[in-house]
Amino acid sequence: MKIATWNIQGLGQYGKWTRLWRWIIRHQLDMVAIQEHKKHDHAGMRSHTRDLQICYNGFKNGYSGCLFIIRKDIPYQVLFDDPQGRFLIVHILLHQIPYICFNVYAPNSPAERAKTWENIMQAIRTCEQLHLWKNARIIMCGDFNMVETESDCTTAPSLISAREKWLWNDILDSLKCKDLWGYIGGHTIRYTFHSRSHRKAMSRLDRCYYSRISTLSCTSKMWIDATMLLSDHNPLLMLLTDSNWATSIPGKFQRIPLRINHAWIQTAVFKAKVDNLIRQVRVLYICI
Repeated sequence: MKIATWNIQGLGQYGKWTRLWRWIIRHQLDMVAIQEHKKHDHAGMRSHTRDLQICYNGFKNGYSGCLFIIRKDIPYQVLFDDPQGRFLIVHILLHQIPYICFNVYAPNSPAERAKTWENIMQAIRTCEQLHLWKNARIIMCGDFNMVETESDCTTAPSLISAREKWLWNDILDSLKCKDLWGYIGGHTIRYTFHSRSHRKAMSRLDRCYYSRISTLSCTSKMWIDATMLLSDHNPLLMLLTDSNWATSIPGKFQRIPLRINHAWIQTAVFKAKVDNLIRQVRVLYICI
């Protein structure tokens, strides 16, 4: 599965949508989570093409809005659509594997972010009752607009508060998700957001969380595409490949436990026969 997340900072600029479309085709992406699309109608946004399909939310007179671009041969279903346009949850089926995908565009204000986390938690409790939720792999990506580490050069509103951190950890625990950056990322440039107007701020505001870290193979990777200049956010790309455990098992491995058990049984029987023979020899020696 090859996916990407990107705060595009609006798709109304002339030629921006076409460049985005070509970028998706060039990277052969299965799904893209776009934030801040700033589009509230279908003008200039093709809902379906030969290769791709889209679904998005958002409200008028605001900058919020989450957009999913999904390969057309991948069936999807919207599970939850936030009325404020801050997040969108869809279910997709790729190679017969079910995924629950969160696209999140968090507010800049810590107080508003906390409200968004509460709304996401309520949506999770609602969606957990659905049959589609069972055994699905969870992917949560987007622009989270918060920084936990002091190493990032960022603005004050992006710093996470104690209450917000508690709410955020509650979400991660409920979804059993972990930040992919610590597992398959970190080998390229660190920052996804850059802004000279914010005192040269550089932060990793864009992230991706995944619930099945242990199933990923060593070929899985995450990287930041710093070649795009369409936004002050750089797109974050991920290649998620499952480990094929069957190829790591020798062809006759299933017989090994049987041989071991058989050898143990034979050893026990042999030991019993030896003990019995020793007793017979002792009895014979006493009789003599």
